[in-house]
Amino acid sequence: MRKTLLAGLATAALTSGSLLALAAPAQAADGTTLYVRPTVTTCSDAGPGTYDQPFCTIGAAASVVSAGQTVEISGGVYREHVTLTRSGTPDAPIVFRGGPSYSQLIGGAGGITIDGQHDIRIERIQVPGAADGPALDIRNAARITVDGGGYSLTSGATGTVVRLSGVTDSVLSHFFVSGSSLTTGVSLDDATSGVLMSSMNVTGNPIDPIEQSVGIRVEGSGNTIVGGSLGRFTGAAVSVAPSARGTTVVNNDIGEGLGYGVHNAGATGTAITNNTVTDRCLGGVRVDAGSTGVSVQNNRLVKNPNHSCPSPPGHGAQIAVDGGATADTVVDYNLIDRYTPGSSTIYAWNGAPMGLAAFRAASGQAAHDLDTPGPTGGYDSANSAAPGFLTTDRFGTARVDDPAVPNTGAGPQPYADRGAVETVRGPDTRFALTPDLDTGSVTVDASTTVPGVAPIATYRFDFGDGTVVTQDTPVATHRYATRNTYSVSVRVTGTDGRKDDTTHGVSVLPRTGTVGLLTTSALRYVAQMANVPWPALGADRPDLGPAAQLDLVDAGDGKVALFLRSAGRYVTADTAGLAALTYETVVVGDTERFTLIRNADGTVSLKSLASGKYVTATANATTPLVANGKTVGAEQKFYRVDVANAGRTLKAGANGRFVTADSASVKPLIASGTSAGAAQRFDVLDLGGGKVALLAWANRLIVTADGAGAKPLIANRTSIGPWEKFTLGG
Repeated sequence: MRKTLLAGLATAALTSGSLLALAAPAQAADGTTLYVRPTVTTCSDAGPGTYDQPFCTIGAAASVVSAGQTVEISGGVYREHVTLTRSGTPDAPIVFRGGPSYSQLIGGAGGITIDGQHDIRIERIQVPGAADGPALDIRNAARITVDGGGYSLTSGATGTVVRLSGVTDSVLSHFFVSGSSLTTGVSLDDATSGVLMSSMNVTGNPIDPIEQSVGIRVEGSGNTIVGGSLGRFTGAAVSVAPSARGTTVVNNDIGEGLGYGVHNAGATGTAITNNTVTDRCLGGVRVDAGSTGVSVQNNRLVKNPNHSCPSPPGHGAQIAVDGGATADTVVDYNLIDRYTPGSSTIYAWNGAPMGLAAFRAASGQAAHDLDTPGPTGGYDSANSAAPGFLTTDRFGTARVDDPAVPNTGAGPQPYADRGAVETVRGPDTRFALTPDLDTGSVTVDASTTVPGVAPIATYRFDFGDGTVVTQDTPVATHRYATRNTYSVSVRVTGTDGRKDDTTHGVSVLPRTGTVGLLTTSALRYVAQMANVPWPALGADRPDLGPAAQLDLVDAGDGKVALFLRSAGRYVTADTAGLAALTYETVVVGDTERFTLIRNADGTVSLKSLASGKYVTATANATTPLVANGKTVGAEQKFYRVDVANAGRTLKAGANGRFVTADSASVKPLIASGTSAGAAQRFDVLDLGGGKVALLAWANRLIVTADGAGAKPLIANRTSIGPWEKFTLGG
């Protein structure tokens, strides 16, 4: 029976989906459709039930409908209990179809009863609060389909919401069941067989007494629960009674609650396969003594240690097999997904709690079970030959072989996933932006994008200024007509059509110059630090090389930003003035804006807009820059050096030779060099107002002149005063 039901599952789901998508009813003139439209003034329960002269109540239509006819029920509220007393045939069922916005049977007596009938289909009808008996009561019936809608008990009521007694070969699908203090959501008695419960949402009350409420109780034979969402029941989300035979519980998402996820209470031949069971206090799956031929495979059992469970019961075992059930219960290919693996209580064998290794030793089972945090261990690792296994997951997604994951499962599809959902990875878009302030362009590099299960087909680049480019390669460059901050988006599409979009901002702003910042405290250049493994800005470079070159950027409102050319990133200061200056962003915000101040002595200082404090560089080359200075002192001052004026030479007109500095700081400058090496090069420090100073490469000291004009120039000073300032002549 199980194989027959599962083989027909795809057909049932397709039929259901098609019916749910139907448009407004046609106005049939041949009598195949009866209409219930109580808001129409011409409605009459004594009328013909046509579109123009419809019935006022559902019961009136139910009393005259015949095989092959459809009762179209307009959306709205009906205060009646409908008892269906007429049957269809396998080829011509009777259909009761609610409106697109659902039709509701309300009031304490509201509900639907089918007793002794067959070949009936009910669609899009709700009973949102029955008090007198089940909201849906089906007895001694065959080939009944209930699709869409919902059923619940009124607040404070107890009992069964949906009751099946002596029902065979029927389908319940795509509807919700709930109640405030219900005992059972859906019950199938021991005479009910061949029922498929597909994609149902069954929710209970989280505060009922322990072991009272049950989501779905199965007592008959050959019944299947597939693709459902169940949770909050204090006894069990699914309870399979001793009288049950051949029950399949597959692809269900069983949410948190005080009770068990699936409780096989002595039943025979139950297949508990590919379910995801989360945070069940009594336990995830329990197989009691007296159970025979039970299979527990491919399930993902998630236990959050922060989930609140009363004590007792606390957190029960994820999989427990007791008593005589230990003889032939198969436990394998399950994933115990815990935040902390290795618990000694996640399994129980014949009443004794234990960890995975002990469970394997005691039971001889669970050879392929995994005790790992996160879902990834369940990827491409299920047993597709397990009883009840379906080739689609709870959403109808086909099993997919992920090329990035080894196939460690078994059976004809060793790449199937454990749990209720087949993870079909789409692409994960990742890209870096590199602005070029010289040209006003940005390069987008999406080559680090991770493909999904299918190869990448296209990259779509949206540069944020109306320019969109689609191509099959991951790198694109675009030049902006206007300097500004833009949002750049990349959409990656796989050959299977799956897409992923990611957006990052980028600032392509006007560059006003490229400079180096030389500290007054140690005469070292600000650069990306060489002695730290993270992107910190420090003052540890003796020369204005590529690592120390900064673009000064117009950040608006009189503020500047610093763009570290070697990294292609803007310099950032934290808002508290505690952390080091970093260079990780391509977007200019408040943390990247500074006020550039020219001091009276010709130095410059930078005041962070984010912290309101000045950038500080200590004399220690291993200490990063921090925007923490409350006032401007020596450590908050820098000499500005335009990159074009770094490594300049001076050639004497008298002899055509280069001016040379002494590395020992003893000899004066002399025009003796026949070629330009390090001793003949100087950095020109911009002091503003046409004044400059010279920093000799020979000894990294500043050139000074004698105040009386009697002594030659010499490079031997560590700071700049009046005798170290020069005016460049024409």
